[in-house]
Amino acid sequence: MKKLIFGYGVTGKSVEEYFQNSNINYLIHDENKELNLSTDLVFDTSRISEIEEVVISPGVKPNNSLLQQFNSIEIPVITDIDLFNNIYKGKIIGITGTNGKTTFVNLLSGFLNSQGSDSIGVGNIGKSPLEVVNKNFDYVVLELSSFQLHYINDLNLFMGVILNIHEDHLDWHTDFDEYINTKKRIKKFVSQEDLKSSYLTDEDNNFFSDHDLAQLPFYENTSSMFLKVIQNLNFDKNTGFEYLLNSKPDEHRFEKVDEFNNVIFINDSKSTNFNSVSMATKNVNNGILIMHGLTKNISSKDLKIYNGVKTVLIPKDMDVNFENFNLEIIRLDSIFNLKEVLIEIINPGHTVLFSCGGASFNDFDNYEERGKFFKNIVFDIKKEING
Repeated sequence: MKKLIFGYGVTGKSVEEYFQNSNINYLIHDENKELNLSTDLVFDTSRISEIEEVVISPGVKPNNSLLQQFNSIEIPVITDIDLFNNIYKGKIIGITGTNGKTTFVNLLSGFLNSQGSDSIGVGNIGKSPLEVVNKNFDYVVLELSSFQLHYINDLNLFMGVILNIHEDHLDWHTDFDEYINTKKRIKKFVSQEDLKSSYLTDEDNNFFSDHDLAQLPFYENTSSMFLKVIQNLNFDKNTGFEYLLNSKPDEHRFEKVDEFNNVIFINDSKSTNFNSVSMATKNVNNGILIMHGLTKNISSKDLKIYNGVKTVLIPKDMDVNFENFNLEIIRLDSIFNLKEVLIEIINPGHTVLFSCGGASFNDFDNYEERGKFFKNIVFDIKKEING
């Protein structure tokens, strides 16, 4: 009998490496037929009787017909996190939320290491937990997307954290209620013995004033939740505040790219929903906002563009409702026309904010590629202006 790796992206490849190291027989299925896979590893339905268990990648939608076929004949469907959980016995801190998960995981694992705790961040940030399954840490900080939480069967969490919940991924989830309930599944995996101190949400995080939090280079809810978590781990919140004050945001998350001719350029390509855009616009003055991407069936109700933004550049194929805002809206034929339009309208005193509000996949492979595209535009504009 064999395992089936269902989805051959980053997660699927990490599972394959784990299976190879563990001498586990497997087959692979991916909807992308152009992948260069060894013929003897490719699954088709004629081999379904060979499969004892499916390890699913989080990008596979629940309504996938093959997945439904496996469910109908009661073949177990698990995740790479289930595999990890079956072996790893150390303390795992699970982090979920709509916005700021990767930043939070990196901040928390970095802080714990700075205080002498051997910690690592894994999960949806790009490093599979299976890569560290045979190592020992004081804490494993695990980023969990709603897709992963939907499929996970078992996970023994020392602590579970929900940073925030806003509309997102409604092209994957049935509706917003289902998305909320999926995020809240993290509570199921926290030990019931001390649930009150081990299941943390974004309520009652008033350790510092809004004025103090505004000094930090992160969104207020990221900072306040970070301080709440480290206090629950018995670290001093003032030490945590100093750590935040001296930290930098992750690449592509409200990242200052450059400043020249009294114009500031900020790359926030990791912004893939409207709430994230709203938080970004709160921190700019005399701003030009650039949006882009697939809106994933979410409504515009979470979009709040603060008064510091005066102009929005947005591709014609992006559906956003601006009727409640007093803004200049410039429609781009394509995001690839951005440079020539931008260079015509920027003036000293402007802040150019590339905070997209949608998934990148209509024009780019991922948000990193999209962020690098914007950085190259900034470089080219600087070169043209300064000669």
